[in-house]
Formats: sequence, C-alpha cells, structure tokens
Amino acid sequence: MTPGDFKKQGANLTIEYGFAPSPFGVCLLATTERGVCYLGFVDEDKEELLEQLKAEWCNATFVQNASTIQPKIQKIFYPSLAPSRPITLLVKGTNFQINVWRALLTIPSGNLVSYQDIAQHIGKPKASRAVGTAIAKNSIGYLIPCHRVITNTGALKNYRWGTARKKALIGWEAGKRALEIAENL
Repeated sequence: MTPGDFKKQGANLTIEYGFAPSPFGVCLLATTERGVCYLGFVDEDKEELLEQLKAEWCNATFVQNASTIQPKIQKIFYPSLAPSRPITLLVKGTNFQINVWRALLTIPSGNLVSYQDIAQHIGKPKASRAVGTAIAKNSIGYLIPCHRVITNTGALKNYRWGTARKKALIGWEAGKRALEIAENL
C-alpha cells in the first residue's frame, strides 16, 4: 500500500468480507482485489470484530459475501486441498510495522522465535517492546504469523485472539511439521 493509499483509509476500496468456520473457531476474513486485508478470530461477538475491521478501513465500501469467503478460508487453512497460487496480502501500517510483519513471514511454520529475535532480524536489537507493539497491530492473523512469537522465557503472552488460540495454532503447526519430517524419513 502506498503512503497515499494509507492516508485515504480505504477510500475507493471495496472490501468483501464474511464469517466462516476455521480450525481455530469462527473467523472474519476480508479481501480486496489487491489481497487479504484482514483475518481475525471471533470469541463471542462477531459485530465487535466487524467494527474493528470497519474502523481500520473507515473509508472503504464493505460488501458481505460469504459465498466467496469460504473457499478462501479453505485455501488459507488447507492449502493442499486448493490450487497452489500464493495468497496476496494488503497491509496497512507504518514502515516499522511492515518491517516487523515481513520478519514474521520468514519464520517457518512450526518454529517459534522471541520478540528479541525479531528486533535483531530487523536491525533494531533494542526495540523488543516496539516489536511487540507492532505485532499486536497485525490485522492478518495466521497469514502473518504473529502466533509464532513468544517471550525470551518461552511464555505465550498478549495474543490478540487469546492465549488458548495461540497454543492451538502453535500445536497445529508443530503437528503438521512433525508429520512432514516423519514422511521424509
């Protein structure tokens, strides 16, 4: 997203969205012609999550379209069942946030790193706290894998969609990775 697009807060942008089941509970997926712009998980209140999306892209036009969302959810969570075309993301953030999110994309599935590791990766070794803040602003859960980041002590803290869901995501990926390793023996 260009700085001009960032300032427009989604003006001239149509966002299709829908709620659908995922392996980790009901999620809200939002997409544009340019890519996925939101993936969040519902705990109790779908409307609250939808309001967060609309606040983030306050000048966009929103169209609910569950029929196009479900196949995209399948592709995201079960990529082996869908054609293998990369999923494009449309992110909106500061340069620092985008650098942090890019670093998250380099963490292999099934692996965990610390906030300090991410800070070092982006060349800001003393910015662990700022890294944590940038990670908390990630609006494209799972695809930008903020769940793969833990504290230096190994604690799972402050996951936007709940610690239990973070544990489930980590466990699911670890299980898939173990299966891949076993199949290659």
